[in-house]
Amino acid sequence: MAEHALEAQFQQLAEDASQDELSAALLVNRLLDPAIDADVLRHRIDELAGACPSGVPPWAFMRQRGFSGNWAEPVSLAHSCLADVLRTGHGIPISLGVLLLHVARRRGFDAWGVNFPGHFLTRVGDALIDPVDFRPVTEDDCLHGLGEAHGLAEARRLGGTDFTDPFAIATSAMIALRMLNNVKAQLVGGSLWDRALAVVGYQLILLPGNVELRFERAQLWERLGAPDAARQSYAQVARHGPDAKLRSAAEAKLAELGDQGTVWN
Repeated sequence: MAEHALEAQFQQLAEDASQDELSAALLVNRLLDPAIDADVLRHRIDELAGACPSGVPPWAFMRQRGFSGNWAEPVSLAHSCLADVLRTGHGIPISLGVLLLHVARRRGFDAWGVNFPGHFLTRVGDALIDPVDFRPVTEDDCLHGLGEAHGLAEARRLGGTDFTDPFAIATSAMIALRMLNNVKAQLVGGSLWDRALAVVGYQLILLPGNVELRFERAQLWERLGAPDAARQSYAQVARHGPDAKLRSAAEAKLAELGDQGTVWN
């Protein structure tokens, strides 16, 4: 029953563009901790926003309150959970960024998330803010520093389709997708295949038909010892995947598993 409720809420997020980033993050929080009271948590975040003094930049306020993406302990699921981030002050860029956006808007700033590949950023007014340390950065800083590993400067110069605009606005659905990616990575790292499979299911609600996610789902079905379900997902990729390498990989997996000749749409 709880799983069906979450599916319905992710479906609503996918269809309702008016939902804010905090709603997306709270939904991920509910996935991690079904007992969480989202209304109480939102009230606590409102209290944080209300404590930001007039005349103090919201990012400076967050830094003064001890929020940071720099910590000694390894990244864990808690860093994607707003309740834990509020309690400890420690989070990953996207969870910290969502809090900053809420604080900034409550203080009258225009603010939105930036869908920078590999490292979530925020814009508050005219400032581009890195939520790791709540300090302003420039686009060049990001392209030549944060984005170096992704080859973003070259991709932007060539007008590549993947990174045409690495500073595009992040919708609430995109934020949920990115947060779920982080959750999934932690679950896979802990060999929690069934929970990771559920996360992929929620991602497919937000991004239906995505062949990369279907390929991941097939891999997880394999891990769980369900070859028939794995074959079905691999077959979908092999038949409909737009990327030749991914189609080839899916075909190879079908051959390895033994294609039973069943046709899947």
